[in-house]
Amino acid sequence: MSTITAAAEDEGISAQEFSPEGPSEGAAPERILQDFITAGTGAGDGYSVARQYLTPALAASWQPENRIVIFRADPRIVQRGDEEEGPYLIQLETTGTIDEQGVRTNSLLPSSETITAEMVQVDGQWRISEIPDGILITESNARALTISHTLYFYSSNYLYWVPDVRWFVRRTGVTARIVQAMLAGPAPYLQGSVTSAFPEGVTLARESVPIRSGVASVELSEEVLEDATELRLEQMQQQLQTNLVGLNDVTSVEMTAGQPIPLDEPEEDLVVPVLNPPVGNEQVAVSANELVTLRNGAVVPIDNLPSVASYGPKDPATSVSGSNYAFLSGDGTRLLATAPGSEVRLAAEGTGLTAPSFDPGNWVWTARSVTGGASDQGTEVVAVPPGGTGANAVIVSAPWLADRIVRELRISRDGARALLVAERAGVTEVLLAGITRSAEFVPQSFNAPLTLTVEGDIDTAKWAGDTTIVASGASAAATSVPVIHELSGSSELMNPLTGVVNISAGSNVDDAFYAQVGDLLLRRLGSAWTEDAQNIQDPAFPG
Repeated sequence: MSTITAAAEDEGISAQEFSPEGPSEGAAPERILQDFITAGTGAGDGYSVARQYLTPALAASWQPENRIVIFRADPRIVQRGDEEEGPYLIQLETTGTIDEQGVRTNSLLPSSETITAEMVQVDGQWRISEIPDGILITESNARALTISHTLYFYSSNYLYWVPDVRWFVRRTGVTARIVQAMLAGPAPYLQGSVTSAFPEGVTLARESVPIRSGVASVELSEEVLEDATELRLEQMQQQLQTNLVGLNDVTSVEMTAGQPIPLDEPEEDLVVPVLNPPVGNEQVAVSANELVTLRNGAVVPIDNLPSVASYGPKDPATSVSGSNYAFLSGDGTRLLATAPGSEVRLAAEGTGLTAPSFDPGNWVWTARSVTGGASDQGTEVVAVPPGGTGANAVIVSAPWLADRIVRELRISRDGARALLVAERAGVTEVLLAGITRSAEFVPQSFNAPLTLTVEGDIDTAKWAGDTTIVASGASAAATSVPVIHELSGSSELMNPLTGVVNISAGSNVDDAFYAQVGDLLLRRLGSAWTEDAQNIQDPAFPG
């Protein structure tokens, strides 16, 4: 029986070797600071080389991974005042940060940050006596030194797994750090939007997760057993399995709290959440002024659906079940909803309505313009319950939209997140916000968003899986380059197209990416675009 020790648990994701050098004899303060930044690339032996640049007291307390600052150009180091002891200022052009839980925040545009350091002499050599916790690394080193890993939390109704992409330094012990990040809870933009089976305050009982014969042994603090039902323990086990299986050849997980936690046969109430919910291969679209189904390039009428031609329909949407439909009127001022065998009803109205989007609970969502914000025009989000109208619609709280104009709003297929394309002060942003709901699943608010750095000029974006979006410019005249963007930060540029007015996407595993050019629908095939259907407008997958 083979055994992988805790010390060797991360062999499968080891980084390229960085071997920075220690301080040079007699080096000036500026050189010490510059070389200290370089030494931050060496995570081996607890960043032992970087600690050599610090005074003994600071070396003992310095936490290198509490904050990782990613910078672009060479740092500028300047001394403030006349005394060599400092302080010294490290001025950086930054593009992002990673916090102690692995949450990465990227800047849409390069920004600046100044870090202050104090210097003293130790045995005749300059050393850093004060500097904030963290390391400073270049963009290229960030790609080599860090890895992304998707944590999973339960949706608020425990029916779906909701991804939460994090970044970690490649070094021994990454499995333990992933578990620690999961136990600490979701990223800020998801707090209150997802739930964890683990109660607050539970931690790892030791700083490692040994992996033996594919079994990861996760030793937790004893708080994990306080008031824990059999169902809750099984949900904890299920969450650990989802987060760890496949990492470093982990095939199963064992929970312990001083001793192994025995689990009987799964409780009848234990639900296995859906991971990356499928949306099928059919789209809803407009053809000859009616809502239709688009199936393998063929236009198929929707049985028993009332005629909507009098509304001049555009931007249709359908629920995952296929039993509910919504669309905008031709002038874009009314959101209308219907279903087979039902009349068309007014669900919401306003100016600047975005194309509707259904969540898994069949609520239909749109955003509309409001006046009175900081720029005299902002946006509010409206969610209409199943079968509802404007009379029982919910205005979803999102104060940060007061100075933004939303061009696109798409609810994720797990119902926990909203993808938005918004404009603020002439700058277009692609945003991801968690959705908080009541115990009855009624939408309440959007969390402050996470900004996604998507390449190109973006006017529209759609979900293409739980951690994948597709985005593009939208112009009947200009050339656009649609892009597949992963929440881990990687992107794939598609072949350019002239006249893109709409895009749609199914599942990223099916490579189902579509672009509408005029009345022609194109599907990506390999790296090329091929004709899929004619005389259709605004196709959309369920959701």
